[in-house]
Amino acid sequence: MRAYRGTGRRLALAVALACLPLAAAAVERHHRDPVLGTSLDLQLAGVDAATGERMLAAALDEIAAHEAALSGWRDDSALSRLNAGTPIAGPPPALRDVLAACEQWRARTAGAFSCRLGSLVQAWRQADADDILPSRPELRRQARELAQASFDPQAPVLAAPPGLRFDVDGIAKGWILDRVLQRLRAQFPQARGIAVDIGGDGAYWGRDDDGQPWQVAVADPRAPRDNHDVRGIARLRLDDAAVASSGHASRGYAVGRRQFSHILDPLEGWPLAYAPSATVIAADAATADALATALAVMPIREGLALVDSLPGTAALVVGEQGVAFASAAWPARLDPAQAGQVPQRNGQACGLQIDYTIPERPADRYRNPYLALWIARPDGTPVRQLLVLGDRSRWLGELPAWWRHYGRNDNAAALGIARPTRRPGAYSVGWDGRDDFGRAVAQGDYLLQAEAAREHGGHETLSLPFAWRARTRAANAQGGSEIGRIELRQACRPG
Repeated sequence: MRAYRGTGRRLALAVALACLPLAAAAVERHHRDPVLGTSLDLQLAGVDAATGERMLAAALDEIAAHEAALSGWRDDSALSRLNAGTPIAGPPPALRDVLAACEQWRARTAGAFSCRLGSLVQAWRQADADDILPSRPELRRQARELAQASFDPQAPVLAAPPGLRFDVDGIAKGWILDRVLQRLRAQFPQARGIAVDIGGDGAYWGRDDDGQPWQVAVADPRAPRDNHDVRGIARLRLDDAAVASSGHASRGYAVGRRQFSHILDPLEGWPLAYAPSATVIAADAATADALATALAVMPIREGLALVDSLPGTAALVVGEQGVAFASAAWPARLDPAQAGQVPQRNGQACGLQIDYTIPERPADRYRNPYLALWIARPDGTPVRQLLVLGDRSRWLGELPAWWRHYGRNDNAAALGIARPTRRPGAYSVGWDGRDDFGRAVAQGDYLLQAEAAREHGGHETLSLPFAWRARTRAANAQGGSEIGRIELRQACRPG
């Protein structure tokens, strides 16, 4: 599965989902339209105006050179000739490198990222233009044939298998950003900082003229297209990293009276009904771009596990109704003023360890219970999801208190951290003192909320009040039917 982001139709996404560099004092700033079908923003620290103009010219030259190879919108590009069925001997290095990266990420994400969907995307564009819904069985057949097609990006002569059209927009912009930054750093070593942004994805190096890392705002993916709130839902500080966003809130296909997402399932060729947005920070823009595309459609828990396995990588995934899921490394990338600091004891960051029990109940038709644990404020406002046991949305609705806050109208969020149900026994889960967006919560009074329901059994909720402090006292509660004993205690470890 992948999020198609057409080179010529990115302006709306750039506004709705952009990671926008915030203004810094006394930097050279340049803006150009159109660039790759969207806009280029270049910020430069430590150079004068004349040098800034030369750096802009070098950036535009680098982009133009790679666009000639990688554009899917230009008939004369190497990619278009390959897609037209022309074998290419001695292809441009850019084309070979990007196609190789496409295949690597397709394997790494178990098909969640794919550059093989060009013909399927074209079918949906035609459906949008003709106002005629395509055949779902036919698209499924095509999608599975494309997934099985044999292609070697390292072959001496590149040739696309019959029917396969490559669409590299999910990674090409990031790959080009990396080359632009590399060229500017090599050609203009006097620069102290460079921030280059194309359509909301950016690569950042060095510091601004105040000697601070570049500040980048992550826009709210649910905001309208004309949103200009530069505060966004998160503020990042980056000095040697790239960031990319992906999602589908602002674009899609309209057929009849139905609106479809532009995010396609690569095994079905059909738009997904629910898909979150994702913002990824990585060491290079190509990685950030590919992962942001993949995370928009992967099961959220699996996507974040992949991010957590990659050094120097962090992500924030936001469901359609605004439910957020932050990777383990995301809080460290936030602006410290926004990220806040969890309580510490003896120099160690403190969180909570929550031990919970699933009780054994005698029953002829016993089923493991569905269970949810989350942190809330005293008025019930949710703060952080901790655990959901039960990976079928049909039955998650049997947890109405949790469902009202986290699952209703958003299957992706409902299943975002869901795990299979568990047999009766004792288990543990932790809380790091942060909310769903990775921000440290204020010290004060909170609730640990628990809710359980069992098929052919009962339903139970439990609220355990606790005071979140540098020294949080242990607390416990005992459920009466579907929830067993819950114990909460502080756990501190090196931050």
